[in-house]
Amino acid sequence: MQFIQSRIIISQAELEKCISYSQPRIFAKGDYLLRIGEYCRFIGFLNKGLIVSTTEDSAGKEKASGFIYEGCFFTYTEGLAANVPSHKNLVALEECDILILSKDNLALIFKENPKFETLLNQMLAEEVRHLLMKEQAGRTLSLEERYLNLEKQYPDAFQRIPLKYLADYLGIEAPSLSRLRRRLAGK
Repeated sequence: MQFIQSRIIISQAELEKCISYSQPRIFAKGDYLLRIGEYCRFIGFLNKGLIVSTTEDSAGKEKASGFIYEGCFFTYTEGLAANVPSHKNLVALEECDILILSKDNLALIFKENPKFETLLNQMLAEEVRHLLMKEQAGRTLSLEERYLNLEKQYPDAFQRIPLKYLADYLGIEAPSLSRLRRRLAGK
């Protein structure tokens, strides 16, 4: 768990104690980890694979809103403190190897080792920062700049993520994204 050790100072024994509260799970490509309307009762750590976060537009069409790569914690952040149903789906884009930690165990883990509460607070702050940056980029950057930022943030995105989801994330239709990619490749 290099990710955790890169963020907080923690011994191997403390880390293993926390991990003992989690359960390893494998999700197949296309499996839903969370559906709109469900209550999220877990925090996950993605060891291997790729997850897309989707929402529904006013017509009920599923649209990509974000991606979760290996080495990241994830949850339905909005429902962590307030017990509200999810407004998004979490879907495995590839086979995913995930450590699942039940939210019911959080208080116990935090009591045993407050370092994990610090880690959770860091995770939540990063999630908010990413959301704010995405929103600001959508209002201030050109489509080309957003595309280049996506390439920079997720270098292998175009090899691993279906074009439909990339186009959704950028706020355009898939054919427009294809034209943009061809135009940028020609530069």
